[in-house]
Amino acid sequence: MEEKPVNLKLKGIPASEGIVAGPAYVLRTALSPIPKRKLSDSEIDGEITRLDQTVSEIIKELEELKQDLDKHKHREPFLIVEAHLLIMKDQTLWEEVKERIRTEQINCEWAIRKVIDDWLKVFASLRDPYLRERGRDIELVGQRLLDKLVGYKELDFSQITEPVIVVAPDLRPDQTARMIFSKVLGFASDVGSRTSHTAIVARSLEIPAVVGLERITELVEDGDILIVDGGAGEVIINPASDFCARYQERKAELENIRIFLQEYATPPSVTKDGRKIQLSANLEVLAEINILKKYGAEGVGLYRTEYLYLDRERLPDEEDHFENYRKLAEASAPYQATVRTFDLGGDKFASQLELAEEMNPALGLRAIRFCLKRPEIFKTQLRGILRASAFGKVEIMFPLISGLEEVREAKRILQEAMEELDREGIKFNPEIPVGIMIEVPSAVMLADQLAEEVDFFSIGTNDLIQYVLAIDRVNEYVSYLYQPLHPSILKMVKHTVDCAHQAGIRVAMCGEMAGDVFYLPVLVGLGLDQLSMPARLIPRVRRVLRGLKASELEPIVEELLKFSTAQQVKDFLQSQIEKEWKEIYSFEIKKSATLNQKFICQREDQV
Repeated sequence: MEEKPVNLKLKGIPASEGIVAGPAYVLRTALSPIPKRKLSDSEIDGEITRLDQTVSEIIKELEELKQDLDKHKHREPFLIVEAHLLIMKDQTLWEEVKERIRTEQINCEWAIRKVIDDWLKVFASLRDPYLRERGRDIELVGQRLLDKLVGYKELDFSQITEPVIVVAPDLRPDQTARMIFSKVLGFASDVGSRTSHTAIVARSLEIPAVVGLERITELVEDGDILIVDGGAGEVIINPASDFCARYQERKAELENIRIFLQEYATPPSVTKDGRKIQLSANLEVLAEINILKKYGAEGVGLYRTEYLYLDRERLPDEEDHFENYRKLAEASAPYQATVRTFDLGGDKFASQLELAEEMNPALGLRAIRFCLKRPEIFKTQLRGILRASAFGKVEIMFPLISGLEEVREAKRILQEAMEELDREGIKFNPEIPVGIMIEVPSAVMLADQLAEEVDFFSIGTNDLIQYVLAIDRVNEYVSYLYQPLHPSILKMVKHTVDCAHQAGIRVAMCGEMAGDVFYLPVLVGLGLDQLSMPARLIPRVRRVLRGLKASELEPIVEELLKFSTAQQVKDFLQSQIEKEWKEIYSFEIKKSATLNQKFICQREDQV
């Protein structure tokens, strides 16, 4: 008999925070073998009927789950199950399958696999990890259909009678949603990403989860004891008693941190000497809107609208846009919600959007460039945003602006949309604020002129750093060059802020840099007015902000700007934290030590 692993630690992707321990319930959903069969002419109609019936059965199951979630007020998983329903109801998808059945005379399982594989190639070519993950949703829907067609019986969570940790190759969002009605403590999977629908559902339900563990289903058996640390992205298999004690201490420490930070989940966000800096949230899907108040977000500084264009059989119409942004505006009150317009491109990602394949999508027809090329799609979105502005403080933000011509043309189309709505007697805010993303070097160099055209700037450091330093931040071979404290980046941020303030407009930052407390003294010293970040980081940033004096930070930043390398800047900043702000950073130092404890994984007889 093979010896069970003991104290074996696996590292994956943190999907949903929290630490839980319990017995494993292993769901081995090995892909069902796909039968491949050639059909006679007389069998084709029957095969298409079989496909339609199976699709209808799954739609009925998802509708029932949606009703259960709605009844129990679980809005977030409700919306994501609804997204999978959209895929199941996508006639474009199933017509492609039927066409394969007819023309190639193959059974529906084989045809489904071929069509899904074609769609996956399209999504796999997208550079944005969130958008690429949407292809995974197509695959999950297709696999669910294949499983039902071949007679595979899936996990019924109602069968779980004791608290367990579910282990699986992957879980569909609807399966994750069903966990709320079961005794599931948490889950761990072989594949997945932080931006998958499954991970989003887990976070909304506060179920600890780790994904992307690659081979956990090979290593774990039913009944094995697991510790799942969703914040660190770790799973311990069959931990010895000392491991359990350490993780119990860590769980208690994290709970103390959570309770402690609740004090900082309420505005205002001010420095020790009274300077106000708005701390707002980045939002990807409306399903996560409930977290705004939970963490004390002062509005939404970046709402990514790309999700509206995915997982659907047609482009979103004006009503789709309007309803989405209206809900956003109402949930963000009394603060503003900044809606970034369409920021996709580089390949075909929806049946009605046909973009040519490009050698370098990051530098190609995307964002504002695509919108100006397809003004009918752009205007539909703008009309939806304008109509929502009658229900709350909504702002419009144009991405990837590289020059004045783009801003002026975008504003011209916006003006057309306003005039149309006015003629139709539809209410909107005629003074709606209009801003732009500063994320390419040309925009920085023209910041003084651009500031005369708009109401606010938002610096997107993720792309700005990538474009300025000529590195692909997702390329493991050059990712070490991704340096937020590079002197060129700091000087560009300062130039942008100075130009904006001279023109009397505010400057926000919405890249990853904005949510890291290590950079906070620099960002305050540079004069940023607003920082937008994942909502869960806001209490932590607010706490450190309240311990800093803005008047002391400007001269420190002046010193930083004299350095020649990112390492020099980093070392100087680290020394300042240790010398001047050790007390206000003590919580962060303690947290860092807690979350990075090293546990040596070894056999029990070596412990």
